[in-house]
Amino acid sequence: MVLYMPYSNCSYLYLSDLQATKTAGFVTWNNIPLLSQSTRECYVTVANINVVFGSTQTHTDILVKGSLPTMNYTATDNSEPLVAVLHSSEGKVFDLNIENPIHLLSNDNIKSFKISLTETDGDATDTPDSCNVLLKIDYIDQVAHTNDILLEIPRHLK
Repeated sequence: MVLYMPYSNCSYLYLSDLQATKTAGFVTWNNIPLLSQSTRECYVTVANINVVFGSTQTHTDILVKGSLPTMNYTATDNSEPLVAVLHSSEGKVFDLNIENPIHLLSNDNIKSFKISLTETDGDATDTPDSCNVLLKIDYIDQVAHTNDILLEIPRHLK
């Protein structure tokens, strides 16, 4: 009997505030350690993120866009992909208020990661005091995916 381990084919990447460069509306991490020896297809999801500001923000929600190449995301404004929506009840500490449903098809060749923080009206936020991000990287089982495609071909030939 084979047990399916839901976390056996994934990795986590913690982006610490200590290594971040912060400016108004942007947080950047550079020189991220390689996750694998070769680029592998995966789904990237923001598992957790918290942003703290020194002063109260004017909005209760913040849109977070990330610098990831994606194959399953488009936007009407041709902007970078939306990776999370944060909420705050008091305007200083912003967190995910529900599990993040955004799973971006990308690859694990993440050498740097830049997020933009915008208020819902499109204005950039103030410079955050701190920002910590946890990315979940779910790898695609290429062998299983190929086998599924090969099993599908005979059904189309009938």
